[in-house]
Amino acid sequence: MSDDQSQGRSLGEARTDWAERRTALASERTFAAWGRTALSCIGVGLAATRLFGDLEPRWLLRVLTVGLVGLGVLVLAFGFHSYQKSARDLEESGEHTVSLWWIGAFAVALAGLGVVGVVLVW
Repeated sequence: MSDDQSQGRSLGEARTDWAERRTALASERTFAAWGRTALSCIGVGLAATRLFGDLEPRWLLRVLTVGLVGLGVLVLAFGFHSYQKSARDLEESGEHTVSLWWIGAFAVALAGLGVVGVVLVW
């Protein structure tokens, strides 16, 4: 007899719990992917000032930089929104995920770094 069955839980309940845990982990991995994409957009946007520093007209380089950093921030916001929705759904079923506070702090820090980078290269 398995541990779950000896504790009075059916195999179906155990499998549901495992599925919820897998869903929580998948949600965290998905947010990490959104974060990597956002970081890539921000990094390429900031690197554009070094790669294309002689680009004329100068405003075009600024539009490219601000556009890519802005896109990165939007991607991060979308990823946070998506994670927030799935985390709340999982919390209702009793599954715990990484705290929204930590995920939000990461998102704000990354977005803040992008904005500071734009200000520094402007």
